[in-house]
Amino acid sequence: MARAPHLTYERDELTLEMAVGGTRRRFDLSDRAVSLLQDDFDLDAPDIVPFVVAKSFVIAGAATVPDEEYDPQGQAWTIAGADGGREATVDELRALAAFLRGTTVDERVFETMKEHVEQTRLAQYLDPAELRSRADRVDGLRNIAKDL
Repeated sequence: MARAPHLTYERDELTLEMAVGGTRRRFDLSDRAVSLLQDDFDLDAPDIVPFVVAKSFVIAGAATVPDEEYDPQGQAWTIAGADGGREATVDELRALAAFLRGTTVDERVFETMKEHVEQTRLAQYLDPAELRSRADRVDGLRNIAKDL
């Protein structure tokens, strides 16, 4: 049976370990993701990370496999090991929703992120319309530049 996503340390850096495509993988975490896990969720190795959080990090690009081509959509589709994990608390879902509101999602996985939000309890705290893609951000910056 696959183990639920959990935190580990590698080279004194907090990482996220989970099953992807039948193998265990260690994902490097962005500074914002580490801050959310440690400061807001009070988690550290070897704590289990709720599946909704782990998958959100992968899709958003906040958890990446080092030395591999960035493929969050492929990885998100093959993540396994949620069985026996723990559900996110209401406070964790609210904090994750705030994290995602402040994240610019790669255009290639924008629809995947919206579907992920809609299909999970995260939808109670985050309207998919609140998500921003890189294209949305560029358009917004372009409009600001035009106004100057």
